[in-house]
Amino acid sequence: MRQKLVYFVLPIMLILGIVLFFVFSSNDSDSDTSEKQGAKETETEQSAYPGVNIITEVLEEEAYHLAIHYPEFDDEQLNKKMNDYVSKSKQEFLQEVEDTEELSQGHNASFYLSFDIYPVVENVYSIVFTKESFFGGANGMQISKIFIPDIENNQFIDQKNIVKDTEESREEIYQKLLHAFKNDEAYSPFFFEEELQKWIDDENNTFSNVYLTDESIIFKFDKYEVTAGVAGFPEIAIPLVEMQDLLTDKWKERLDVPDQTAEDSEPPKPNEEQGLEQEVPAGKKRVALTFDDGPHPSNTQEILKLLDEHQAKATFFMLGNRAVFYPDIVKEVAAKGHEIGNHTWSHKDLTTLSNEEIREEFQQTDDVILSVLGVSPTAFRPPYGAINDQVTDVIGIPSTLWTIDTLDWKSHDPDQVLSIVKENVQDGSIILMHDIHATTVEAVELVLDYLEAEGYAFVTVSDIN
Repeated sequence: MRQKLVYFVLPIMLILGIVLFFVFSSNDSDSDTSEKQGAKETETEQSAYPGVNIITEVLEEEAYHLAIHYPEFDDEQLNKKMNDYVSKSKQEFLQEVEDTEELSQGHNASFYLSFDIYPVVENVYSIVFTKESFFGGANGMQISKIFIPDIENNQFIDQKNIVKDTEESREEIYQKLLHAFKNDEAYSPFFFEEELQKWIDDENNTFSNVYLTDESIIFKFDKYEVTAGVAGFPEIAIPLVEMQDLLTDKWKERLDVPDQTAEDSEPPKPNEEQGLEQEVPAGKKRVALTFDDGPHPSNTQEILKLLDEHQAKATFFMLGNRAVFYPDIVKEVAAKGHEIGNHTWSHKDLTTLSNEEIREEFQQTDDVILSVLGVSPTAFRPPYGAINDQVTDVIGIPSTLWTIDTLDWKSHDPDQVLSIVKENVQDGSIILMHDIHATTVEAVELVLDYLEAEGYAFVTVSDIN
């Protein structure tokens, strides 16, 4: 009987051993990948656009940093095409990092994948990706990619179905673009007419660089494609009313130019209505709480509630590519009397960019916040605290850094954040946190309680400086 039991148990143990081998092998592989990739953070948020969420992935490594933003839809078929593009782009960058022997320790390589979204008609959007990678120098790869999803019919729209493609229509498009480039003060000094001619004559040109808004059709060119590199990614917007004869019958019928209407109401102007100046009793210690990388659709609002409870003011250094998604939150921050700062458009290391790219990162964010609030940001903070004389000269205003880095993005531990504050805070401290993390909301409550008990007044960075 014992012998039969051995014969029965041994095969089971053998099978179990094989299964466990593969399980642990798989876990080891995952562990190696995790160690190689470092701490990765992925977050999904609702956007202000129906049917569109935003996925953010941030990966910090000694040799590189990576920041990816892309949309998520309700339909898996739409998501698959988007995810395939994002995954391929990411893997190409990581492979290049692996193949680049010159990379030393430190953030010598960077990868940014961001997108802008433009409503066209109901359930149709233009998604415009910008993909940029840098490997230790100022120059890097920069290209764009356009998707036009129809989320009602769960399909992507091909640009060749929007724009007529005949010899006559191509010539007319060429003439419109030629006229626009020559009359654009920013582009005309760097425009290559012969390259535009090559582009329009290319039989493989399917107008994949075209996207729509509710008012215009935009031709977006890659860097160096039809202009010198200093011109960046040139865009020519032609109003739909001027493109009617160049659109296919289906899209001529589907598109409509919206009426130009006035804003429903004037947005609050913090400098006029609320004011950023605070009266702090003489001799009282002051501290400035600052929050980077927002706004966030829920975390920022939770932090605002906590600040209200303590009658505290703070400074929010916002990314333009997030502020444009959450204008109501931008308004709420300002209406409560907090200071809004410019943290660039897409969180790039400005010291790796050209003058024109630095200016664009700053100005795009300034323009968005100005359009929402009616006033520009009152402070500026460079991503990663990366600053040099070139950045300072181009931006033209002082940079606001910090004296205490809570490392909330790294630890995600509210108690550890509080511990760092306790060990380092003094009169005039500027504390760095990030309102995009849920754990930071918990940390803010602890920090506010502690600093209030220690007799600190909460002011903005402009009050400190």
